[in-house]
Amino acid sequence: MQHGNRTRQEARPAASRQRKKQQTSLQTTATLLLAVLTMLLITACGSAPTAHTKQTDKSQPKTEKIVYPAQFVRTFGYYDDIKTPAAVAKSMEDTGQKYVTKAYADNNGDVVALVTERQRQANIQANNEWITKGERYFREGSPDYHYQINQDGTAMTVWTDKHLTPNPSIGIFTTVPGYSGYSYYLKGHAGPWDMTITVRNCHTDQQVGQFTATQGFTLDPATFGD
Repeated sequence: MQHGNRTRQEARPAASRQRKKQQTSLQTTATLLLAVLTMLLITACGSAPTAHTKQTDKSQPKTEKIVYPAQFVRTFGYYDDIKTPAAVAKSMEDTGQKYVTKAYADNNGDVVALVTERQRQANIQANNEWITKGERYFREGSPDYHYQINQDGTAMTVWTDKHLTPNPSIGIFTTVPGYSGYSYYLKGHAGPWDMTITVRNCHTDQQVGQFTATQGFTLDPATFGD
């Protein structure tokens, strides 16, 4: 009996040591798992984009530089209280983000516009719409009045007669070329731009005058014939 009791008593410490060993092993495993989980969380947090990262990484539309030469700006960009390249640039920015991302005047007096492809197309479309609308105004003088512009905006033929009135008809000779010039640069052509404007009698189709846009309208409508 004593031998049996001693055996059981000796077995208890051995069993206790076994349990402690198992607990230590479990704790070690738990610690390792916690460490791995922590590393995974740190890695995930480090790679997950924050709101600022999303804003920074978001691809911005590419812009291209459109340069309007100083001479063009002075001839077609100045009006009313806009009398400097810087004022012209500001007036461009005032049209809003639909048409320009940024505009500024450089030291040479050129005006530089930074536009996306969408803005470039929006500008060209707006210019075309005004040119089309301008012809409707022009026809108020006579249903026989009309004009045509070549594809690159460097030549314009106008059919009219001596009954041409100052407003709105004569304004067509300056505003329409101006819009054509802006589109010329927007389409990527290299300057300097100019437009040859040929005037023909709207009844006989005879040429009665010719000038360039940069020269300005200096013809006498009385010479345009009946």
